[in-house]
Amino acid sequence: MTAPLDLPEIRHANVPGRLRLSVPEIRNWPNRAAALAAALSGQPGIRHAEARSVTGSVILKTDPFLSGRDARLLVARALAGKLRPATVGAANRATPKRRPGRTKSKAGTIHWHALSPDDILKTVDVSPDQGLSPNEATRRLRAHGPNLMPHEAGPSQVQMLAKQFEGLPVMMLVGSAAVSLLTGGIADAIATLTVVGVNGVLGFVTEGQAERTIHTLTDQTDHPVPVLRGGQDISVPASRLVPGDVIRLRAGLRVPADARLLSAEELFADESALTGESMPVAKSPAGTLPANTPIGSRTTMLHGGTIVAEGKGLAAIVATGARTEAAALQYLSDTASRPKAPVEAELDRLGSQLALASLAACGVFAGIGWLRGYPLAMILKDALALAVAAVPEGLPMVATSTLSMGLRKMERRGILIRQLSAVESMGALQVLCLDKTGTLTQNRMEVVEAVAGLTPVAPGDRASLSKLAEVAALNNDAGLEDGAPSGSSQTEQAVLHFAITQGIDVETLRRDRARVKTLERKPAQPWMGTCHEGAFGLELTVKGSPEAVLARCGHVLENGDVRPLSEEDKAGLLELNGRLASRPARVLAFASRPVATADTPPEDMTFLGFLAMVDPVRPGAKHLISRIRRAGIQPVLITGDQAVTAAAVAREVDLTGGGPVRVIDSTEFADMPPELLAALAGEIQVFARVASHQKLAIVKALQASGRIVAMTGDGVNDAPALAAADLGIAMGDSGTELARDVANVVIRDDNLATLVEAIAEGRGIYRNIRRSLEYLVTTNMSEIAVSILEALHGPGELETPMELLWINLVTDVLPGLGLALADPDPDIMDRPPRDAGENIVPSHDFRRMATDSSIIAAAAFFSHMAGLARYGPGPETRGMTFLTLSQAQLLYTLVCQRTDPRKLRYDRLLENRTLDLTLLASSALGALPFFSPLLRRLLGIAPLARTDLAIALGAAAVPVASVLARRSVEFEPFPGAIVKEAGAKEPENA
Repeated sequence: MTAPLDLPEIRHANVPGRLRLSVPEIRNWPNRAAALAAALSGQPGIRHAEARSVTGSVILKTDPFLSGRDARLLVARALAGKLRPATVGAANRATPKRRPGRTKSKAGTIHWHALSPDDILKTVDVSPDQGLSPNEATRRLRAHGPNLMPHEAGPSQVQMLAKQFEGLPVMMLVGSAAVSLLTGGIADAIATLTVVGVNGVLGFVTEGQAERTIHTLTDQTDHPVPVLRGGQDISVPASRLVPGDVIRLRAGLRVPADARLLSAEELFADESALTGESMPVAKSPAGTLPANTPIGSRTTMLHGGTIVAEGKGLAAIVATGARTEAAALQYLSDTASRPKAPVEAELDRLGSQLALASLAACGVFAGIGWLRGYPLAMILKDALALAVAAVPEGLPMVATSTLSMGLRKMERRGILIRQLSAVESMGALQVLCLDKTGTLTQNRMEVVEAVAGLTPVAPGDRASLSKLAEVAALNNDAGLEDGAPSGSSQTEQAVLHFAITQGIDVETLRRDRARVKTLERKPAQPWMGTCHEGAFGLELTVKGSPEAVLARCGHVLENGDVRPLSEEDKAGLLELNGRLASRPARVLAFASRPVATADTPPEDMTFLGFLAMVDPVRPGAKHLISRIRRAGIQPVLITGDQAVTAAAVAREVDLTGGGPVRVIDSTEFADMPPELLAALAGEIQVFARVASHQKLAIVKALQASGRIVAMTGDGVNDAPALAAADLGIAMGDSGTELARDVANVVIRDDNLATLVEAIAEGRGIYRNIRRSLEYLVTTNMSEIAVSILEALHGPGELETPMELLWINLVTDVLPGLGLALADPDPDIMDRPPRDAGENIVPSHDFRRMATDSSIIAAAAFFSHMAGLARYGPGPETRGMTFLTLSQAQLLYTLVCQRTDPRKLRYDRLLENRTLDLTLLASSALGALPFFSPLLRRLLGIAPLARTDLAIALGAAAVPVASVLARRSVEFEPFPGAIVKEAGAKEPENA
């Protein structure tokens, strides 16, 4: 007997025709979610199905007749493997018959490249001459949904806000507010929760603004596509295409979905966004391919997101939206999780240590009070005061504010940061993985060398290049838009741009020399011929591979004269072609001759010259790599291009600083165990012919070696690695939508020079946070020490919770921000990154911090004892202790501007104007309660006499004087130069 199916729970059904179901079985299982969505799509009554692995939910768009129970039953049957997948043919509800040659994977996915054109047409049930009927296209659109890439819903506004209140320091403050309410301290609770709220809102606003800015770059353009429907050629928005649609291919068309070629004439596709291969790939509908053929070698297929570079043809769409290869890469990106940023992990660890220390101190405190027989209310009040003293209220505020202000600086420089923590990760990274195409290079073709006749010619020699430039403009399918080349392939645009730079008026030339015939390029004919009218009759031009063109030439144009082309000349030209191709460059040869008729075959042509083209390196890339290396960051090139191309680019940008370039082809590490790849990754500078999953493996291997890794990229094939890297950096201008979606950093204008500035800013932010953190921990330790000394001395002497909270607000937030907003050190990019395992506060610094906090506590306790001697326990004594403790901490800020004492200059203690202003403001806030009766009552203090004021301020000056005197004894006095040994490295925390 069959067990009953467990039906999923309906979460939302308020919108007619839309259901959201809870499916825990797919949570954190992206592949399972994709399979479920595929199984549900096209089922009776379901117009569109989307399964989200992050939330464990399924969203269904249904026909009106489908009940909620039926929808739940379909999902349950799909989960149990009892639902037959729908087909794309006319018999959409029936099980398709298996046909010869039809191959599927174990998961049921059809390997379209392994089918012949006839099998494809039968499978998708379409006529290549008629296309789909309008009614059938509409039905399939309902069954399969729009042709759009799936998107995981980002966090809601509520989730983003809730995220800002995570973390132990925040929880401790909330806990202290709760205790305040239990003991009647309503004002204390309100003040504490205000601090928590301001910090949370600040983080929420800054991250939300960054997310909205990036989303403006990630809209999906719904471009028109030429389609054959009902025997008519029409234009259909890409989102309305369905499996079975027959599309007409032309140069410049962005392929809207995965399609199988039916016919092609000299068709080349730019697949750089999907595979990383910069050169166009030849496509042909003939034959079938093995099922395991990789994406980059599927010559019978066109995949969504690629571009038709040259030629024309017909193709049948076989997969749309979530079923395309680009979507499969997106699912792979969903499975890659980015590790927590270093500063986040370290602040969490430090927060845990502070929490444990605070709880232990409160336990000791309560034990002492219980042994002495203090009332429970007094014990809770004293423990609360100690808890408030132990938590640095400024820590979350300073860290968040510093990171958010760094984010603003980055945005002004053209870098958009999705998470605040990514700013710090920039400064901590140790390995920068660079994609070649579109990142180091410009992802376009450019003529870099010209040969007129037999001799290389400088670009400025227009006289020698005039005939070559004229033929380059005539034998060309690219058009002009606002005076710039457009349409056709990047190669054609580059050739036309060369002609323009040589002074050719392309529009006038083409009008006067109209084309009368075109000989298209073919697999067996690697050249293109055009015949043009002219003042002296017809002229035939040829452009193509140097070997093929030279074979049809009997003369050469040299220095303005035509002479016979000898075999020795041809050998020399072929040798020159080999040198140009080894750059590597794409080389085209050009020839022409006058003819009597347009049907004259291209023989006995006059050779005009070569044009060599490359995907040019971005301006400033070499300087960028130099600065990256000088900063101690290892640059690694990961590309889908051939090894010779990758090595040439690596040498051009001086990736290794003059050293040998170690290149490894993907075939050499395809089956390598992860631990071996991790060991190898640190020794290789260039990884060539790398697929998407291999890029991901390389990034993970580098991370497994304990290093912090960044990945740059712009293509769909880069997305999984971008998602997994500690820092994923996408191109905002030329990059693909998926790359921007998964990255946590977007370079708006693709200017890599700003990346170095961002790294410097990240390092500066980390150092400033570190200085602020050391200051906050030191001063809060002094408050704990004062509280314990007061409590041990006698009952009723302890500072009130509100008094300690006011001290923390005065001495934590503004001074901490003043330290955190200092400009980066001038030599910040001349030092290596910090060790990945180094604590944000090294253990040896804790000894110095403990000493400094003890001196501050001793000064405050001295003032406390003086007050007891004059007044006994009460508001006056608490006022003296309050003033000494707050002002001593503020003065101590001046000596925290350099964590390395050797960098401390007496004559520069007041050079940080931001810090100076924050100290003045904090000092005023520290003195404000003495002038406000309301604040005096809230804090439990009294006005001070002149003698009390002198004692308190004198004691407050002792700690900073002691620190300066101690550092003068321990280190060489300043101002004075420190002479370093040759090759010695200063501590990174300077």
